[in-house]
Amino acid sequence: MNIYKLLLLTIPVCLIMACSHDKKEDLARTWQVSDIETEAELADSIKNAMLLSSTMQFTDDGHYTTSGGIGADQGTYTLDEEGKTLSTISLAGRNSDVYTIEDLDDEKLILSRKGTTIICKAVPR
Repeated sequence: MNIYKLLLLTIPVCLIMACSHDKKEDLARTWQVSDIETEAELADSIKNAMLLSSTMQFTDDGHYTTSGGIGADQGTYTLDEEGKTLSTISLAGRNSDVYTIEDLDDEKLILSRKGTTIICKAVPR
């Protein structure tokens, strides 16, 4: 195999690897819950109580913590290979859950599960 054929095979692989982005890097931060949408309409007082100081924090080492009106919890999490599914395992006795990641970048996180959508904005680092 000559050098040109080797380059033709190597360059696309390098480009694909350089363009791939680890969603865990985007997720690993503190998120402020800014809105919650449910199939059944929530009374404003209930929704406001749920949003009050609600945060979700994900760390690089696979741990999470929630606090505020959404409830206190902590545990571990995993992401699927595509970064589309977030699975949590509660260490505080709450339910373990599986969320679909609707959107995730360095500014927003949108999770959905069983008719509920949780919209978060990134807390500045």
